[in-house]
Amino acid sequence: MMKSLKWKPDFAEAMGRFDQWWRMSNRERPLLTLNVRRQSDVAPPARTHATWNDYWLDTDYRVDRAVAGMSGRAWLAETFPSITPMTGPEVLATLLGCQQHFISDATGWSEPVVHEPQQWRTVFDAPLRWDNPWWQSVKRMTQRALEVSDGRFLVGLTDLHGNYDILAALRDPQALCEDLLDCPELVREAGLKAAATFNAAFAENWRWLSAAGMPCTTWTGFLHTGPAYLPHCDFWCMMSAAMGRDMVWPAIETEMKSMERSLFHLDGPNALQHLDLLLECRELTGVQWVYGAGNGPATRWLDVYRRCLQAGKTVQVFAENATEALELAQALGSEGVWLQVGGVFHSDGEARQFITDVARASRSATS
Repeated sequence: MMKSLKWKPDFAEAMGRFDQWWRMSNRERPLLTLNVRRQSDVAPPARTHATWNDYWLDTDYRVDRAVAGMSGRAWLAETFPSITPMTGPEVLATLLGCQQHFISDATGWSEPVVHEPQQWRTVFDAPLRWDNPWWQSVKRMTQRALEVSDGRFLVGLTDLHGNYDILAALRDPQALCEDLLDCPELVREAGLKAAATFNAAFAENWRWLSAAGMPCTTWTGFLHTGPAYLPHCDFWCMMSAAMGRDMVWPAIETEMKSMERSLFHLDGPNALQHLDLLLECRELTGVQWVYGAGNGPATRWLDVYRRCLQAGKTVQVFAENATEALELAQALGSEGVWLQVGGVFHSDGEARQFITDVARASRSATS
């Protein structure tokens, strides 16, 4: 297991702090992810692409561009350099026959392949299509990043949307809502098969990284020595709490069996109706509450974070800036708290003073 990084000399200390955080024993201060202004610029590679699909599938270019973006940065507190290879959030649906289409360097959509409820079984009875161009691109990008890392940065798991988010990509969200009412048992069966697809892909992705000695990380920047991920279901914001428990939760539990640590990605106010269900789950380690654009700041949701902490769950909290991060540290304390801080610190010294100030603020909350 990798224990040091050339671009982050205190990487072992950051690993230790994440281990404490998972166990809610980080007593010195909250974990911190922050952005320090680059001290030197490295020009990204120049290349043009005929289509956005070509851009997303150009693995060498995207890895080289990511490496250039990490160069010349200071990686302080629990921030560390890493690459997250990905070809869109619906990549798991491509294993089941979906085509992906992209309209920018950040936005894409999948083309449904289930047009009638009777097709659910047909889709899931077919072998997984590991040779499709999008999954193969994730594999090539991961291999390329591992080859050029040279002990400088980590390579993370790709973005894996599971369970009913897979079903929504395969069917179309509105049609899936209708199926939930018209043929719930068929959808429940499909949800469990989607979870099995997630587990197969997660195991394969983690196998590539663990074989190279990488610890586990993802797009959200946590660390763990073993398999860990962000279970989630964006689709269930359209469900009642009762339907979420009955239909979706068995599939989520199936996916969580493949994880040693889990940080649930709870997205948007409409998803809060499912929070009690999450807090009941002994196997769930933590909650990433994403309040969404127009619903901030994070200090508005202190009751949500406190409920999670009181239930023994760690929290990742998105602070809009350094000022709000200090308010959150004073309100929530340190144990089990990870603050992702928006904005840019102009120098190492400014960032280090902020880290000291956060530790002081969190101590005043627990004294």
